[in-house]
Amino acid sequence: MKITKTLLIFLSTLFGGTALHAQDLHNTLFYMNPLHMNPAFTGAFEGTYRIGGIYRDQSRSVVKRAYSTPAIFIDAPILMIAKRHWIGVGGLMFQDQSGSGKLTTQGIQISGSFHLALDKKSQNVLTLGVTYGSITRRLKDGKAGLRFGDEALEHITNETSYDQTISLDDDKFKLNDDQSKASFKDINAGLLFKSQMSKTTDFNIGFSTRHITTPGSDYNLSGTQTPDLSMRFIAHAQLNTALNDKWSLTPEVYYSNISPASQFQAHTWAGYMLKPEKRIKLSAGLGYRFGDSGQVLLGLDYGDVKAAFAYDITLSSLSEANSRQGGFEIAVYYIGKIFKKPNVKPTILCPHL
Repeated sequence: MKITKTLLIFLSTLFGGTALHAQDLHNTLFYMNPLHMNPAFTGAFEGTYRIGGIYRDQSRSVVKRAYSTPAIFIDAPILMIAKRHWIGVGGLMFQDQSGSGKLTTQGIQISGSFHLALDKKSQNVLTLGVTYGSITRRLKDGKAGLRFGDEALEHITNETSYDQTISLDDDKFKLNDDQSKASFKDINAGLLFKSQMSKTTDFNIGFSTRHITTPGSDYNLSGTQTPDLSMRFIAHAQLNTALNDKWSLTPEVYYSNISPASQFQAHTWAGYMLKPEKRIKLSAGLGYRFGDSGQVLLGLDYGDVKAAFAYDITLSSLSEANSRQGGFEIAVYYIGKIFKKPNVKPTILCPHL
């Protein structure tokens, strides 16, 4: 229980004290934010419950207030069906706030999944997952008050710096609560296939669709509206294989498309088992986000705790502005296991004389 309380305190601090960017969330450590990547991951593990969080910070060298994103999640397999299939439920919270304008996106979502075992030993499982929740976007400026109008829009267009607070004295440019806040419902769905190919090798492959209803995020900023939140498609795959008693290899890929932008990432992790009896494993790897950045990856498995760190090195034209300083991520989750101890009745042996 101590490790659970410690993790809860860490996640509460992480979520409560951060601010971040307004694009749809994306992560370098995409498999460490499973419920956001694909709701079919809800309850897709061996254990009683899972709790975790991830934090991303980027572009601090380019803007005064960096883009930073915290998210926390919890999920559990709650109901077995016909001894082989099961249902999972979970929840995800995130906050996204960007730059000097403090465009904040907050989301609270619940997810459910049905895991269908395709064989008697449940070595091949097909899962359908669905997420439903609310997203709120708010535009605010902490000190001066953010204001928009024809002059401000023209000023933004003509400036090369995109992170400036625009303050105009005319009150007609000030945003009221109705203009600066928008809330909407969001629905996501996904499919996942997991297979235990052998004792040493398993893989998973999945596909998810976010913002199925293309919810509106209309800000009536002096007559200017933002478009609806576009539908987002995500595909991912991961292979885990043990090369021998000590070494393991984990390649993984991720593709995302939200019109008109797309993103493709590829990682390769190498793991070394330090103490098999305590399930302590160190991992390191390299990754690449095509057309954008290289990635350095580090990980640690300690029993039922999994932690990871990633640092992005900008390789695109943005490197001239940020001196190749990209972003970093840190993530951790814990799988709790609460099982009843078997009640074994004592047996008295009476050897025959």
